[in-house]
Amino acid sequence: MTELTIRLHKPHNQQAAFKRSPAKRKVIVAGRRGGKTTGAADVAIEAMLKGRRVLEAAPTADQTTAFWDTCKKALAEPIAAGAITKNETHRLLEMPGNRGRIRTKTAWDADSLRGDYADLLILDEYSIMHPSAWEEVGAPMLLDNGGDAIFIFTPKRKNHAFLLYQRAVADDSGRWASFHFTSHDNPFLDKTALAEITQDMGDEAYRQEILAEFL
Repeated sequence: MTELTIRLHKPHNQQAAFKRSPAKRKVIVAGRRGGKTTGAADVAIEAMLKGRRVLEAAPTADQTTAFWDTCKKALAEPIAAGAITKNETHRLLEMPGNRGRIRTKTAWDADSLRGDYADLLILDEYSIMHPSAWEEVGAPMLLDNGGDAIFIFTPKRKNHAFLLYQRAVADDSGRWASFHFTSHDNPFLDKTALAEITQDMGDEAYRQEILAEFL
């Protein structure tokens, strides 16, 4: 039998921390290009290989593209060999006979997520979603199999996403876990380019978008 290669990323320290966490609910707050979406894509791939149903949602289709493209690139060899089927229209990857799948959807209107269920739900850019995407629609999706949820975002003031992060920080049961890192914590970013870009930003924009501070 031919061995097929799956090309996951070498995680940086912050990505490795949230990938190995056993928490059922993970809240990941990070600066732009910090690696939160890439790390979540690797978690999704590993879950699919174990036969789990993964649903990733972001406010717009464009915002799901980075996650979708990362998954396709990592799985390019098994996709080409037919071991994983790919549907571009529905942005769906499936393992025949395994039950495992990855699907991406838009969640600008939270109701668009209804009618599905998941073993792992990833809400990307949660800070600009309506809270109902989790509270009314997302959470019930996990009922069938006691599924897990990952929330990833860059802060947008102290809104509902901040409250969720605070809940994770305060939790001492092990069910919730919080992770926070900046753009500077991603060693794979060009440090010169990052330094130049930050010079073009105002103080508040830099603190929010790069340092991932809740202002």
